[in-house]
Amino acid sequence: MERRNGKDKDKRRNKIRQNREDDMLMRCARVLGLVFGGLVWAAAGATAAEPPKEMKLYVFSSGALNLDKSIIQNGSSGKVQIPVGFFLIRHPKGDVLFDCGNNDRIIKDPDYWGPFVKALDPGRDPDIAIDAQLSKINVKPSDIKYVVLGHFHVDHAGNIGKFLDSTFVFQRDEIRNAFWPAPGYATFFISEDFSMLRNSIGGGMPAKYKTIELDGDLDLFGDNSVFIHRSVSHTPGSQILVVRLPKTGTVVLTSDAVYLQENLDKNILPSIGSVYDPVGMLDAYAWVKRVRDTEGADIIYAHDPDTFKAHKHSPEFYE
Repeated sequence: MERRNGKDKDKRRNKIRQNREDDMLMRCARVLGLVFGGLVWAAAGATAAEPPKEMKLYVFSSGALNLDKSIIQNGSSGKVQIPVGFFLIRHPKGDVLFDCGNNDRIIKDPDYWGPFVKALDPGRDPDIAIDAQLSKINVKPSDIKYVVLGHFHVDHAGNIGKFLDSTFVFQRDEIRNAFWPAPGYATFFISEDFSMLRNSIGGGMPAKYKTIELDGDLDLFGDNSVFIHRSVSHTPGSQILVVRLPKTGTVVLTSDAVYLQENLDKNILPSIGSVYDPVGMLDAYAWVKRVRDTEGADIIYAHDPDTFKAHKHSPEFYE
């Protein structure tokens, strides 16, 4: 009788243990299912939402720069004229400016850029002023809800001071580096372009104006139509913008994470002074290629003259 009772107790213990193990396996399966499902959604379903029908993308240029091609493509030589692209996305939840070009002060005040004016010979026609260009499509600087900065270099963040009613979106690493760059990488930052963003003495918060400070990616409107991708590459906090339009489809705006189409196609890096993290820049190339291949994306490089000429310019638009 005692032996039988002992066997029954062992069976009950084994049954309890087995039930616990089964329960644990079921929980693990549910967790794995959620994770796998999330990965599948991230890989395939993240772009499933329909972009708003009212969306439009405008392409602008803040004049041009003249420089040696070796700066933007290692191993090349000779002078090349490159556009200085910036972009406006019209979204029902607010207008988004991606980059804001050369500071318009150089149009009348060449000394503002110092030796850069002779070295880069930028376009200085009054018609290229950013507010003059936006006015041609009936947009005022005060209409812009967000200014997303690909990075803080002189030809991408020059006109920040004209959009102080907007919310600025940048990476934390980038704003730190802009004010105090890594040794060897200070050349293309002009702190006066963005010094007004810093709060006054004694302020508890560092930013004087509205900002979204990132350490990663951001779906700006929560509908996958305007997606910001962090890329430690050209600078410590470079950003790539993916715009998903209702008719055109996906457009990738690379800022300087990719300078030229040939750089992307052949994995060519720029000169050492133009790439903060070479491995990160190659990762950026791979990321852009993946979006291109999976979504059939068009790519607009801020400085590729051939690609820029091949696209519509404002007041024409993509929708």
